[in-house]
Formats: sequence, structure tokens, C-alpha cells
Amino acid sequence: MSRDIAWHCQSFLALDEVKGHNEPSLGGDTGIERSIQLGWGRQPRTMTAPTGAQVLMAPSAPPSRSWHDAVDLALAAPIGSKHLEIRLAKARQVAVIVPDETRKDVAESLLPHILPHLADVEVSVGVATGKHPPCAGPPGAWIHSAQDPALIAVGTTSRGTPVRYPRAVLEADLRIVLGEIRPHYFAGYAGGAKGLFPGVAGEDGIWINHELKAKPGARLGRVDQNPCRDDMEEAARMAGPAFLVNIIRGPDGGPVDAVAGDLVAAHREGVRRARRIFEVTVPRRTRTVVISDREPVTMNLYQACKLLPPAGAVLADGGTVVLAAECAHGLGPISVINDKIYRLGCVHSLPPRHRVILVTARPAVEVAPTFAEYAPSVEAALATAGAEDLTIIPYGGDLVPRWSGNERSSSPGYTA
Repeated sequence: MSRDIAWHCQSFLALDEVKGHNEPSLGGDTGIERSIQLGWGRQPRTMTAPTGAQVLMAPSAPPSRSWHDAVDLALAAPIGSKHLEIRLAKARQVAVIVPDETRKDVAESLLPHILPHLADVEVSVGVATGKHPPCAGPPGAWIHSAQDPALIAVGTTSRGTPVRYPRAVLEADLRIVLGEIRPHYFAGYAGGAKGLFPGVAGEDGIWINHELKAKPGARLGRVDQNPCRDDMEEAARMAGPAFLVNIIRGPDGGPVDAVAGDLVAAHREGVRRARRIFEVTVPRRTRTVVISDREPVTMNLYQACKLLPPAGAVLADGGTVVLAAECAHGLGPISVINDKIYRLGCVHSLPPRHRVILVTARPAVEVAPTFAEYAPSVEAALATAGAEDLTIIPYGGDLVPRWSGNERSSSPGYTA
């Protein structure tokens, strides 16, 4: 096995301090105005919160562990699977699947703690890009391309999704899938089988699967009876035997927990543990919602659209979402953003009548063809949207808002 594996995908700025990010889940402030730090992008951006603004933050997370301790504890107690050493006993070839740069630094943080367990087998490392643009990878690794004509068909799911994988994935005796469990706007929570499908799948199957995000059940925070995730998990099983290692991180970016084992069983347990970190109770809707996050969520509009469903869970009918995203890497493919992301995957989580204003470092001419209106600053957006009845969500990618009382129960978003 080659040990000359060093991660070279783009690294993202780690924030040393995120003001208020470990505050209780709801910080409704009825006192004097105060500064609120928004994730924004490569660096945070500060806005002034009007008196009475409802500020929604992630709950306090458990203390961070070291990456080594988190991974070792997970490997020592696999869920729904035999121990990794037993799974490796008869293996000669192993494919390790790592996330791309849109998943922060998961690969570079996890890979060094997995490779020492693989000293006696032949290892290939693949970067799961899904249908994202390719990025640089570690020396000796392969970078997935969903458009590669050499992908091998392995079948069709019960929902009609064609499934194709690279030869390196299919010829391995075991696939070790690395990832992170965090909220996802239509798969419920990221991680699990997503590392294989759509991670290293063919483009045709990915698009068909993603059509399912318009179906009831394919919603933020929901993993059971979610047709899109069910289809992903069925497709992932077609790749062959797999072993999952997924990390759960707190708001400061440090690992607070990890799970290992079966693609589905370990992921479900990981989601159960993650809910206490990401899910927050919302007492009321407001007419305006300002929502943001750090990179990679706000690296482009393609990714930042994931913030619309948590905003929609808090937005009153006829209200406005102010999406504050730097988009330092551009907006992304406009037709895909408008049709496949916003209309197909986000509209059902927003009120029937809504408005989206994008505050971004991109020029207005670039924003004009998108579903969103342009504003040069949060303050300018609030001047038109109104700030009298306001919720601010500084780090929306970390949240799954849930309703208290009898307005909404377990399902976030505007539709159940």
C-alpha cells in the first residue's frame, strides 16, 4: 500500500471564534441592538441585529475529541457490522472513498486515521465528487467523474434509477466510505450511503435520483421514509460490501462523535446522535429571515441554496429570505441552480408566497438570471424586506429547525 497520500484539495479557512455559536438554540434578543457575526464565506461578516430580532443558533455541543480518539472509539464498536479487521481478513483490494472539497476537510482529517489499518491490503483512494466539478486529489488517488463513459452498469433500483460505478470501486473486495453526518436539505442528513451514491455514481442515475427530492418525505432532517435517501441506499448496496466511517462535528469544527459499520445502520445511529447537536425548536415564524453560513456552504449559490429549507421553516407566508453568501467561487451553473436546485428541491420547503434576496460579493449582473434578487449588503436587503419581524440564522447549515406547540411537529420546512 502506498503511504504517500497527502490531501491537496482546496482547504477552507477555519474560524478561531464564532461569536455566540454555542449559545442556546434560541437567542431572542429584546434588548439593545447588538452585532451578529454571519458565516458569509471565507471569513465572517458582521451585521447589526435590530431590537427584538429572533436569533437562531445551534445548541451547545459536547466537547470536541481528537480525530484519533473519535475514529478509534467508532472502530472499536461497529454498528451492524463485524469489526473492520475481520472484514479485511479476506480482502486483497480495498477502495477508500473520500469526500471532495464541498465537504470541508473531512478527507484530510479522517484518512490518516484509517490508512494505518490497511497496511496489509492493496488500497486505492477515490475522491467522491458526485456531479460536482472535479478538484485536485491526493497523489495516487483517482478523481471521480460522473460523466466518465467507462463507468460500469450494475443494475437499476426499484425506483428506476440506473446505477453505474467506476471499475476501481467494483473490483475492490471492500469499500470503506468516509464522510460526515450533518443536515442535508433533501437527503435528511448527509453521510452514509451518499459517499457511494451519488458520490462515485454515473450522472444519469444521479439526476434521476435527485428528481425524487420533490417527493414528500425528501426533506431536511428526515432520513426514514425518505424516497431520495432510500433510493441512494439501494443503489449503494449494488456496489458491493462496504464499511462506513462517519464523523459528527460540533459548531467549532472539531469532532464530537463518530460512527462506523454498516452503511445504513451506522448512519442511522449517527443521525440519532447528531440530532441533539443540530435540531432546534422554533416558537414562531417571522416576515424576514436572514440566513448565512461559512464556506463550503457559501462557496457558490449552487451550494448556498441548501440554506433555503432551514430558512423556510422559520419564514411566514409572504415573507423574504435574505441569503447572505459570499460566493467567492462564482454562482455555479445558472440553469441547474434555478431548475434542479431551487424549483425542484427548495420551493416546497418555502411558503407559497416568498421572496429571496441574495447578498453576495458577485456583481448584480451575475445574479440577475437567477431566481433571486440582488442586494449589495444585508442592510440594503433589510431596507426593502423589512426588519421589524426578523429572524437571523448566522450558521444555517448547522440547523434543522423544528416547531414547538401545535403548528408543526416533527417535520421541518414549510411542508410536512
